[in-house]
Amino acid sequence: MAPRDIEYLLPQLLSFPPHPPPPLPLSDQVYDKEIKTLRLVLNEIPGNALTGGVPNGGDLLDILDPSINTLPYLYVLLAHIHAGKQKVIIGESLWQKTSNFLERFDPVQVRYVGVEFRRIILFMRDTALVSNRASTFRAAKPVIDKDLYEFPFVAKTHPSGQLPCSQHDTSSGFITDQTELSGSLSYRDVLQYFFYGAMVYIALREWSRALLFLEIILTAPTKSNASQIQVEAYKKWVLANLLARGEVPGALPKTTSPQVAKNVRALGRPYEALGEIFKDGLAKEQDVRRLNAEIHTGHPRWLEDHNLSLVLQVLDAYRQFSIARLELTYAALPLLIVTQRTSRDPEDHAETAQYVAMMISKGQLNAALDKRSQDPQSWILRFATSSTGPQARSEQEQYEELVKQASRTAKLADHVRETDRKLSLSKEYINWMKQAKNESNAPQGEDSSMSSRLPFDEEDIMGDG
Repeated sequence: MAPRDIEYLLPQLLSFPPHPPPPLPLSDQVYDKEIKTLRLVLNEIPGNALTGGVPNGGDLLDILDPSINTLPYLYVLLAHIHAGKQKVIIGESLWQKTSNFLERFDPVQVRYVGVEFRRIILFMRDTALVSNRASTFRAAKPVIDKDLYEFPFVAKTHPSGQLPCSQHDTSSGFITDQTELSGSLSYRDVLQYFFYGAMVYIALREWSRALLFLEIILTAPTKSNASQIQVEAYKKWVLANLLARGEVPGALPKTTSPQVAKNVRALGRPYEALGEIFKDGLAKEQDVRRLNAEIHTGHPRWLEDHNLSLVLQVLDAYRQFSIARLELTYAALPLLIVTQRTSRDPEDHAETAQYVAMMISKGQLNAALDKRSQDPQSWILRFATSSTGPQARSEQEQYEELVKQASRTAKLADHVRETDRKLSLSKEYINWMKQAKNESNAPQGEDSSMSSRLPFDEEDIMGDG
């Protein structure tokens, strides 16, 4: 790009928002007018002008700040992607700049470029799909860590008439057909979001969030039998419970549809059998041979279900929980016994010492090794109480955790109240209540369950408008 061109182009790209910010914030009306003007300008700039170099090397992405110049940065990124000038390799130039944008963009500005923003999301998705690297999972974590309280509805504008840049109580105020931040959203899309989110958490070994996402899928209302996604979620739910808790709960969450529970349990029977052998082996302090045989027998199934890597981790989890359960019987015991009971090689005390030390360092075992000599065979494993040892927390830490939990509960309660209010005013809910009243007078034997009277279409939550 010639110096003259960049001198002409840069003032246009930096024209909005004003920086540094003015003493008095722009009104919603002024903000809305100026950002729409900037968008029109950007739509008129040729792609080759946005991908050209700048004086002293680099390009516009090295000059623009994604947190301030969100729209220009987004358009320049898209120009590079369209031009294909940079090969997309995870961890390198274009990927890093796009990741940086997604971590720092101004969430108000992107409300005006819904189509373009979605193109960036799809670009990152398609690039990440060809890689299994943990870094791509971590990049998704800040997004899926944010709790969802509702999904966008079909509306051309917000019922209150607010502008996209206005302060909204929830994201459904600006995620509308008009902003195009979301396309047509189906029941299946919702389940897929939580399924892929659960897979990210499983890869990062964040079991509580993984189980939460899987349980959201399992408890999703349905008009008929369990969907394929729910069946796959159940299989992963069983394995995640084994890896996180060392057991599988005796029943699915209470709000699971009886028909869904029946379907997923029937189709997930091999996984339940694996869980029963795991639980029975721990209770009887058996070695890993029976569990190993079951895993070997079911190898084709685990492979077909794309769950083989998780199933293989079950073997290591069995050893972890075998060691942890020793605390129920002993306050302390020689490492020699730990090796004999839990190791594949009952003579390899050094490996057991290393394994136990790893568990302690990761917070999986509240204990300490009493090293009486250089020989691990003479060491003693001493278990700590809840108020002592490496996992002990001070009163201040416990108080801070309670405050955080109270804050999360209060926030959730506010969203539940608001959702109840909106639901009670909707046409769909009123029609549903009328239908429910009529069905309450229907002869016994007819299906009048909650799932048969859903106030929405399973296949279309946010339609085409």
